[in-house]
Amino acid sequence: MIEQLEYPFDSGELLQRKKSIKRELLKEENFMDKRVAILCGGTVGEMKHMLELFLLGHGIRPTFFEGQYNRFYEEAVYETEELVKFAPDIVYIHTSVINLYGFLEPGASIEEVEEAVEGEFSKFRQVWDKLLWEVKCPVIQNNFEQLPYRLLGNKDVYSPSGKLYYIRKFNDKLYAYAMENKNFYINDLAYEASSYGLERWFDEGMYYMYKYPFAVDAIPGVAFNIANIVKSIYGKNKKAVVLDLDNTLWGGVIGDDGVENLELGVDTPSGMAFSSFQKYIKDLSKIGITLNVCSKNDENIAKTGFSHRESVLQLDDFISFKANW
Repeated sequence: MIEQLEYPFDSGELLQRKKSIKRELLKEENFMDKRVAILCGGTVGEMKHMLELFLLGHGIRPTFFEGQYNRFYEEAVYETEELVKFAPDIVYIHTSVINLYGFLEPGASIEEVEEAVEGEFSKFRQVWDKLLWEVKCPVIQNNFEQLPYRLLGNKDVYSPSGKLYYIRKFNDKLYAYAMENKNFYINDLAYEASSYGLERWFDEGMYYMYKYPFAVDAIPGVAFNIANIVKSIYGKNKKAVVLDLDNTLWGGVIGDDGVENLELGVDTPSGMAFSSFQKYIKDLSKIGITLNVCSKNDENIAKTGFSHRESVLQLDDFISFKANW
C-alpha cells in the first residue's frame, strides 16, 4: 500500500489526487479481481472512487456495479436481474440515518415505536435476505449514526418518541441479524460519525444540492473501513505485530537503566501510558494477532524487562523474539 493510503491519511489529498494515486496503484501486479455492487441510499460519487483506491492498496482490483439513487430496496427485492447478471462478489448498501423514515411524533408510546421499528426493519431485512439467498454473496450494511440534533434534549436517547431512541432500537435489531447471518457484515458508520464529529459529519449544503449523506471530507474514512471489511473477507488482514522494546513497551533503556528503573505501571503518568499500551497489545494477542520482538538489545538483558512487577506482557506472549542483531 502506498504512503498516502496509510492511516492516518489526509482526506483532502486523497480526494484531490485520486486519479494520480490510482495510476500509481495500477502499476502493481498480481491483483485479486472482485466485483463490487453498491446499492445506493445516497449519492455514491466520491465513495466509489475512495473505495477503489483502498481496495487497490490491499491488492484487490474492483469492478463496480452502481445502483440508482435511493433505489436500494427496489433493486434488491424486485429488480434483481441486473444484480444477478453482474454476479457480484460483494454487495455494499450505502445507506445512513437519512434513509430511516419511521420516526414518530413526540408522545408516541413504546408499543407504537416498537411497531414502527419492526415495520421499517422488515423492509431492510427483505433486502438482506434477498441478497444473501438469491444473489449469494457477502453483504455489507452500514449501521445508523446519531443525528446532529436532539429534539427532546437528553431525553431523546431514552424517551420512546426520541429519534435517538429509535435509531438505537433499530441498530439493536441490525446487530442481532448480523450475529445470525455469517455472510452479513456491518460497517460501523455510527463510530465513524462520532470519531469525525457529528456537527461536521452532516453537511446540509452538500446534502440538499448533491444528496451526499455526510460530509465529503468524511468519505475516505468510511471507504477505508469498508475496504478493511472486504480485505478481511478475502484473507488479506495483517495478523502479526513486530515490536521494539525500549521506549515502546516501557519507558527507558533496559540495558542502561535496569529493570527496576523502567517506567511502567502506576507510579508515573508515562508508566501508566506504557502499561495501557501493553494491555492493548495483550488484547490483540487474544484475538489471534501474533506478537513478535525485534530489538538491538542484548537478548538476555532484553528479556529481563518482562520480569518487571508491572509488566502486563510476559515472554510466553511472543511467538518470535529476535534481539542482539
